[in-house]
Amino acid sequence: MGIYFNPTNESFTQAKNSMIYVDKTELLEQLNLRLSTENKCIAVSHARRFGKSHAAGMIDAYYSLGCDSSNLFDNTKIAANADYKKYMNKYNVIHLDISSFWDDFKDNLVEKIKEYIIDDFKKSFNDEIDYSKKFSVILMSVYQKTTIPFVIIIDEWDCVIRNSDDKELVHSYLQFLHSLFKSEESKAFLALGYITGILPIKKIKDESALNNFREYTMLKSKPITKYYGFTEEEVKELCKKYDMDFDSVKAWYNGYLIDGVHMYNPNSVTQAMIDQDCDSYWRNTSSFSSINTFITMNYAGLKDDIMTMLAGGKVIVDTRSFQNDLSDIHSKDDAFTALIHLGYLGYDADRKSATVHYPDTVTKFF
Repeated sequence: MGIYFNPTNESFTQAKNSMIYVDKTELLEQLNLRLSTENKCIAVSHARRFGKSHAAGMIDAYYSLGCDSSNLFDNTKIAANADYKKYMNKYNVIHLDISSFWDDFKDNLVEKIKEYIIDDFKKSFNDEIDYSKKFSVILMSVYQKTTIPFVIIIDEWDCVIRNSDDKELVHSYLQFLHSLFKSEESKAFLALGYITGILPIKKIKDESALNNFREYTMLKSKPITKYYGFTEEEVKELCKKYDMDFDSVKAWYNGYLIDGVHMYNPNSVTQAMIDQDCDSYWRNTSSFSSINTFITMNYAGLKDDIMTMLAGGKVIVDTRSFQNDLSDIHSKDDAFTALIHLGYLGYDADRKSATVHYPDTVTKFF
């Protein structure tokens, strides 16, 4: 049991103990189907405060050998699955939040990540592993010693890609990810790779560290759509419980239509229930710098389209040209697609159209 290796179930315990908890444990059934298969690598890119970190803590609690989570899951939806205990607390888990390393170790991020994981390994294996070897071989050695494969969870995986202009650092980081998810050794030691971020995976020339991942985005995330964010039915139930007017809540927070499912930002809905007041809680969790940059770009028709959306209209957006890079915006469609991924605009995938999801946030710039 360590901080990064075989973590405890404290994160999920706190989530379940919270005033508002919505059961999303059926996501684990989807992950169990992918264990030790060719589809074992999953990338979830959703807007901030959309439930990604909550899901990561739940995955810790379910798979990690560092805890006993039987009591935590016995009264959840996944417990209805006859095989749900088959995989519970049976895996070596590594869980990393890259943003926390980025804050402290921008210059030597990869080496520090390895150092901290190895420190956790040493608590379990002392000097039984040769830590001088390359990292993928170290992981293979742990697997061979324990005969237990790894579930590797990386939260905010794209933090380095979004924030660094250092090509050498980005290359080193991607090579590290390659060792976890695409090395020859990982074919044996990896049971599941699960990474979360804000933007979809950027295609970087000559880099293949993540090209084996199945991506789920704000544009398309079937069949796991309903496990991130709150569904309309879940919001209705919360409104009944907390005596809130559903139509008012819907007017404030409805705006994401992903694979035909109306999704609500869970942070905003939760705060509205607790405070008994609808407000733009989500905007306080995110920087205005990105939206300011995109809205003030002088692409033909961009501001007119924003005004159309502010008036309640929808605007057709071609999302195909966006390169998943906030510094690589070359058109109005690119700008709108970026704002959809960041969560500022809602998107109707069926009609290929965008709407303003938080009018007061966008109005700030006019």
